[in-house]
Amino acid sequence: MSLHISENVIWHEMADGVSLYHIESGEFRSLNATAAQIWALVADDGDRHAVATRLALIHAAGNGAIAARIRSDVDAFVDAMVEQGMLVEAVPA
Repeated sequence: MSLHISENVIWHEMADGVSLYHIESGEFRSLNATAAQIWALVADDGDRHAVATRLALIHAAGNGAIAARIRSDVDAFVDAMVEQGMLVEAVPA
């Protein structure tokens, strides 16, 4: 599935994370370093599976259980951001 940042979101990378502002809802979010890494990978790649796989390769050090947890956590974060209207997910045509 293809992800992209909503056109209603203004975001800014900072040294310690990412700040998000949804212009329609007025919602403001601050992402910690881990969530900011997911956000940056979504901005660069846009593929949920690729983002989760990349983070698992970086942080799991070959440990399958940790890689599965990372994938699960990425899915939960992406689902929450889609639900809040910060990210948009589309099924490829």
